[in-house]
Amino acid sequence: MSLRKIAHFILVSIALTLLMGCGGGMSTPPPTPTAAARFALVANSSSNSISTFAVDPQTGQLTPKNTIPTGGINSRVIAVEPSGRFAYVGNLDSNDVSVFAVDANTGSLTMVGSPLSAANSPRFIVVGPTGNLLYVVNQNSNSISGSAINPSTGALTPLDGAVSTDEAPVALSFHPSGHFAYVANFNSGDVTVYRVDGAGALGLVGATPVDFSPSSISMHPSGRFAYVASLGSNHVTTFSIDQASGALTPIFPSITSGDGPSSVTVDSQGRFVYVTNAIEGSISVFAIDAATGALTPASTASAGTNPVALTLDASGRFAYVANLGSDNITTFTVDATTGALTPAGTPVNAATGPVWVTLVR
Repeated sequence: MSLRKIAHFILVSIALTLLMGCGGGMSTPPPTPTAAARFALVANSSSNSISTFAVDPQTGQLTPKNTIPTGGINSRVIAVEPSGRFAYVGNLDSNDVSVFAVDANTGSLTMVGSPLSAANSPRFIVVGPTGNLLYVVNQNSNSISGSAINPSTGALTPLDGAVSTDEAPVALSFHPSGHFAYVANFNSGDVTVYRVDGAGALGLVGATPVDFSPSSISMHPSGRFAYVASLGSNHVTTFSIDQASGALTPIFPSITSGDGPSSVTVDSQGRFVYVTNAIEGSISVFAIDAATGALTPASTASAGTNPVALTLDASGRFAYVANLGSDNITTFTVDATTGALTPAGTPVNAATGPVWVTLVR
């Protein structure tokens, strides 16, 4: 990895010079339908582009198709609304969100209008539980803003007002019930909890401290537990979730991951947790105790250089890891019994600086 790329990575990844000089701040994509993925979309932060791939449903292998510009600068994350017809890209340094129509037959992308202006540094975006709202986490303005999704065109209409977070929000995850939302705040070292009303509006419940520099949060599908990766401490913390208030309570001492945990992902069956270790270049696999939510180290898999995000196929058979430093995507097969990851073929090249993989069914 060149000095120039390392410097760029530090600048765009939450001022990690306070930590160890590299890492990430991604978060788990929202749950996907159980149908096999047909296409994969990769956000390339350094080349301001999206790479598209066809997905082989039997082997999980990716076949490159096209790479197109996003129209923004430092494209970090992709969200797809439930029908799979529209994709949204958060552009951190141009402070906007790009909208694309997805061709159902080919997976090709066509930009819809011009990128929509956002607040300062849209670090993370996610389609809400109802499927008709896009939530944007704005890292440098310490806020969450929302836009309505036009079901016919995919166009975004900004909603009035924004909700405050704590300092440097970098990730958002919704409770499986859709009634609560959780935001990891990197600089303030906590998770803010919000109640979600019937219209999708967020109301602050409170904040829960976590380890140094939380970078990602993921929900257990039962809705009983949440898992937070903290890049600054190399830890993963397990929380219980109050089903009435949504409040978080740490229930076990934090468990050690690898060096530089940048994302945490729970599988759809709630049996395993996967953590990308961006500095170490590995994926840590933990088994989940179904009764208590406790994590037990299960295995470790090697990835490319600076793996910053992992996405699981809805079938649970395949995992895809974006390797920012080696400019490629690693495909893994997932052992159904142990959760262990095994590389499926050789990594596939993306454009420069891949940081996110989203699957489209």
